Amino acid sequence: MNEELMQENGSNYIDSHCHLNSPELRGGIPAVLERARAAGVVRMAVIGSTLADSAEALEICRRHKPYGLFPVVGIHPHEVKDLPLGELPRELLDMAALSEVKAWGEIGLDYYYDLSPRAAQIEKLAQQLEAARALNRPVVFHVRDAYDDFWPLMTAERAPEKAELHCFTGSLDDARRALDRGWKIGVTGMVTFAKAEDIRAVVRELPAQAILCETDSPWMSPKPFRGTVNEPSRVPLVYRKVAEVKNMALDELAAQVWRNNMEFFGLEEDARV
Repeated sequence: MNEELMQENGSNYIDSHCHLNSPELRGGIPAVLERARAAGVVRMAVIGSTLADSAEALEICRRHKPYGLFPVVGIHPHEVKDLPLGELPRELLDMAALSEVKAWGEIGLDYYYDLSPRAAQIEKLAQQLEAARALNRPVVFHVRDAYDDFWPLMTAERAPEKAELHCFTGSLDDARRALDRGWKIGVTGMVTFAKAEDIRAVVRELPAQAILCETDSPWMSPKPFRGTVNEPSRVPLVYRKVAEVKNMALDELAAQVWRNNMEFFGLEEDARV
């Protein structure tokens, strides 16, 4: 995992989705952040999946603020089975209300693993959407093999104005439905996989203004590192492949994705280092 990627073309990159609070990465964060900086990755969204690791994401971002980290908090569909019945925990609502928290997520539906009962996934998704709307937070969605139930939940009263379909694996029709709402599409290292032509076909059709590039580290490591622990320093490989697929110059794509992140997360331009 320690091959260091060096910044190639002077572009600055944002990793819009990483889990520095994961068991695979939390023990080596200083070195991970130094490798990210060397590769030109100057902003990173650290994502919560449970109440505990949302709090950890917040703490990591505070402790390593000079590296451009910002937290996103929420309860992943795998983990909603552990939430109490009834209202969302007060601790989660209080965290999400902090100005340093830039979005609510990752939340959604996952019918591939089905680690939480589907009824609970739907209930807690609806509750978190209501809370995110009350706080005017953009939403980072995790949806896997569940779009048939996901889209009917996105009513005018419930759907967020700003959202991202993170680690997108849906169809071109799903992507178009997201684009019609003005949402972003998150592209991971899967775009580099030899058998992922379906993902590349979607990326080819996306306007650059809709794209966020992410590692989803420690998972989804791009080629040539597939099968190893992923980290934010590898997100330039995602940008490079997206630029190739879309026949764009890398610096042009990186500049556009930078603007996309600024707008989506409400980041300050002066954080560019």
